[in-house]
Amino acid sequence: MSAEQAVLIEGLEKAPAEPPPTTPPVNRKPRLKPVDRRQVRLQVIDPEQLVEQDHPVRAIWHLLGRLDLSPFCEGIKAVEGKPGRDRSDPQVLIALWLYALSRGVREGRALDEWAQ
Repeated sequence: MSAEQAVLIEGLEKAPAEPPPTTPPVNRKPRLKPVDRRQVRLQVIDPEQLVEQDHPVRAIWHLLGRLDLSPFCEGIKAVEGKPGRDRSDPQVLIALWLYALSRGVREGRALDEWAQ
């Protein structure tokens, strides 16, 4: 056992007893994000560098940027100042569908496999 571990264990043994944490209700299981211990490294990625400047998806993105996509946002319940997980930007999802269609991918399952 290293000196650091011995100090930590000694400190834990001398620490005052804390009251036991409250348990959640039996019928509600907490949602926890699992830890991926196999993750080797974090990597900084610049999305602009992933796609060439003359790639066809840039034209699709530019076209969608000129359209009013607000009707696609009307059903989103996660809003600023309120709890809830952020939703995916409709422009990203529509661009993915249009690009997949331009490449001959016609079904949702095929798109899921193709985009992996």
